Amino acid sequence: MTDRLIPESELKPVVKQILAELFDITPAQQHQRQWYKASQAFKLLDLDNIESLHKRRKSGELKEGEHWRDVSSANAGRANYHYHVGNCREFFESDRN
Repeated sequence: MTDRLIPESELKPVVKQILAELFDITPAQQHQRQWYKASQAFKLLDLDNIESLHKRRKSGELKEGEHWRDVSSANAGRANYHYHVGNCREFFESDRN
């Protein structure tokens, strides 16, 4: 018997579909939450580290309000960035092409 390997690019959509059916979640519900803390977003975007995400924000490649937002309070000592994973993913994919 030969081992059959499935490329990750093909596996992710299948797993998403199975989980959606298992938990009775519609495709629209899957995308309700798009804004994530940087510590979560870089992983969801398959980036190597959080700094690569921040670097693209600082360079101006990622646009405020579309790709990232600062959700820190007025009295916060440091910024708290959230990233729109769907918009960032689209940008990164178009950037590769």
